[in-house]
Amino acid sequence: MRAAAALVLLLADPAIAVSPALSPAPRVFLARQRPLRAAPRCSSSDPATEVARWCVANGQSDAAVVVSGATGLAEAMRDFWYVTHSIGTTDDAAPLTALAFPAWSAASDGSLFERVFQHVGSCSQLSDYLGDDVLCLARHPTASDSPPPHPTMLLRRHAQSGFSSLSSEEDEYFGGVDPFAELEARLASDAPPPPPPASDEQVLATTHAWVKAVIVDMKVCPFSHSVDKAGLPQGGVTYPITRASSVEQLYQAFWEQVGELDRVDEREVATVLLLAPEFTSGSAEGFDAFADSLNEALTSLKLEEKLQLVFFHPGFAFRDGKERMGGEGAAANFARRSPVPMINLLRTPQVRAAQKGIPTGSVYDTNEKNLASVGSEQLQEMLHRCEWSALEGRTYLPHQTRAAIESAANR
Repeated sequence: MRAAAALVLLLADPAIAVSPALSPAPRVFLARQRPLRAAPRCSSSDPATEVARWCVANGQSDAAVVVSGATGLAEAMRDFWYVTHSIGTTDDAAPLTALAFPAWSAASDGSLFERVFQHVGSCSQLSDYLGDDVLCLARHPTASDSPPPHPTMLLRRHAQSGFSSLSSEEDEYFGGVDPFAELEARLASDAPPPPPPASDEQVLATTHAWVKAVIVDMKVCPFSHSVDKAGLPQGGVTYPITRASSVEQLYQAFWEQVGELDRVDEREVATVLLLAPEFTSGSAEGFDAFADSLNEALTSLKLEEKLQLVFFHPGFAFRDGKERMGGEGAAANFARRSPVPMINLLRTPQVRAAQKGIPTGSVYDTNEKNLASVGSEQLQEMLHRCEWSALEGRTYLPHQTRAAIESAANR
């Protein structure tokens, strides 16, 4: 009998597990997440053993087998992105990793697993590692050709040669040597060092000050009652902080929060503001592209009935066809310009309840007028200094309810 797959890893319940060859779990992954661990002796019917034998039977005896304890979509996506990032950042990762989902019962539906795979494929266009350093293939028990025992993602470490940012023809022409390396190194040595990242306490204090001054007091969100309370019905607001700098890490942190929101009652947590101070803070366009990929996930993975997303960024600009880069129209951007990049996770039933009371279009119009009364230059200066005390004591136009708007229209 051939040897079993070289290494079996377990993703602890519901935490993920890391092999000795993989990097430690990122800090964002909450206290209950444990490091990946090598599996103990497994019975013949154990999922890890089943997948390992399937790998061996298909000529992949050098594969690493990772068994996720995910029972739902959010946990499965969280585990996928964690493992992908670990493979991409580990020099001696196994050439092939089989990530299996035996506890995810909904994944027995082959069409769902295919949609997940298609979504992951679309994310590879943005990812730091997936698509370049890590290639992905989905295998499902319903497949006619050598089906795995459980829904499985195969992640192959792609070894690149030469200078990766050149085309194959350019790489061959330059003999595998980067002709710009010396210039880039010289430019980097002349550049001032980046400022140290703000501590979690500083990020949280600045975010709270911005939420109070702009979101609550100015009523940019008319359903935010305080820094810690929002929604219909009123519930808590959480502010998890991730130090994600790669796309994979932020996908991972996002799906963790999707799962958390799904697990708790709406009166305990109505909404989540996921803070990402080290992710594309200087590139609003890059953050927009990332945001588009998450909005696509809501549609393709059929989550729109449960979840809505709003994105904030220090350089945000509305793409509504109006002049937003200067003049009076620029002030409206500050409804979504925040001290650090943020993802706001909202419960769809609460959003719909809010829209019944105050129409979305009316909220935008009132916000634009209130922000314009302050002025874009002043708002930009406040954002630059992270200081909004100048807004204290100001009065703003109130939001009109749907009933008031309809009554005025019928006069």
